[in-house]
Amino acid sequence: MKKGLIITLSFILLTAFVSCGGGKNVKDDEKSTSKKQTNANRGQETGYATIFDNDTALARDRATDDAKSKLVLKILGETISGTSLMENYELVSNIVEAKSYGLVKNVQIIKKWQEGTEYFVTIEGTVEASVVEDAVEDALNRYGRPKFMVLVKETFNGKENMPGFTETEMLVQEIMGNTGFQFVDAAMTQELMKKEKAKMQKAVSGTVSEDVQDLLLSDAGAEVIIIGTAETKAQGSETLKNLGATEMKSRSAIIRIKAIDVYTGDILASTSKQAPGLHIEDETASKKAIEAALKQILGKQDDQGKFQPGQFMDTIIKKFVKAANGREIKVVITGLGAAELKDFKDQISNRVRGVKQVIEKGRDGKAARLEVIFAGKTNDFEDELSAKAANMGFEINVTSSRPNKLIMTAKKINQ
Repeated sequence: MKKGLIITLSFILLTAFVSCGGGKNVKDDEKSTSKKQTNANRGQETGYATIFDNDTALARDRATDDAKSKLVLKILGETISGTSLMENYELVSNIVEAKSYGLVKNVQIIKKWQEGTEYFVTIEGTVEASVVEDAVEDALNRYGRPKFMVLVKETFNGKENMPGFTETEMLVQEIMGNTGFQFVDAAMTQELMKKEKAKMQKAVSGTVSEDVQDLLLSDAGAEVIIIGTAETKAQGSETLKNLGATEMKSRSAIIRIKAIDVYTGDILASTSKQAPGLHIEDETASKKAIEAALKQILGKQDDQGKFQPGQFMDTIIKKFVKAANGREIKVVITGLGAAELKDFKDQISNRVRGVKQVIEKGRDGKAARLEVIFAGKTNDFEDELSAKAANMGFEINVTSSRPNKLIMTAKKINQ
């Protein structure tokens, strides 16, 4: 199931690459074509990084990452500039910028040197669009796959069904579940709708406040929620002569849904689709109509049995993977004065891998709130910070760790 999901997700990104010719497969006997493609996609770039606390190993790694990122921009940028591939390219370059893996192959260090507090590395490598599948798989393995919760208000043949166990929710889980996506158990969703009614009503309305984040992320494990409405209506009946004048019920379903990133509250995708359904029974006709509308939204299998994702699902995957490379982590820290806090922020920004930005959101005495933009999960950031804190001149103690929040105390070490 895991392998099927990876293939499905990779296919979404690979389709655009292959259609533009950047990721064509090359047969072994087509040596001239292979050589031409390799030469076109190989080049050199120089990256640099600042050396902190004489940590040249870290600076060398950062300079190499910078060079790889620049090489991707150079090679793929020249290849796809002005084409419809640009949207996918931005996602890929975002992944490479964060961790510099996946797209640069056969890397050779041409030169490395130090000038004052700066470290430089010149590399030569090959960048081929066809390795996007590897990059996407690696990104998914590092940052995890989104776990969904579905909350859809439903009017089914005139009867109102509240979120938690509607026909639409079950069909969404069936269609997406068959491709390997995971969902919060329906029984847990129903339980939360009863016990945490106020917070869950916020989620149903699309309001992802901090208390809703804590509930969905920590208690339910839901990283993306799909919310919206579904309504079925009668369209009359039809008589099919070939079935002995059997009267068929005709129903129409209209579905309006959107997907929200629970970490940030950002809307990942939204859509509205309508479709008919026919059957001799009213309920089955309505269910078929809902299923037909959802297949337009989520995707369906083609004639060869391969799953073809719909635009809604396609957009969710792209945006979630991209967001995972710049996730917002809330940090509440106590024990540092103003000058010490500034030093702490600078150290995190330059010493902890994956950190893109550290923003101070408020301070009261020796208590402060920070927002760390990080390529990865919160526990990755916590592990990296804990391992390097002493070398950065701080003693830290994490008292609470949540999927998108850390609470800690810190003390400046006299060195």
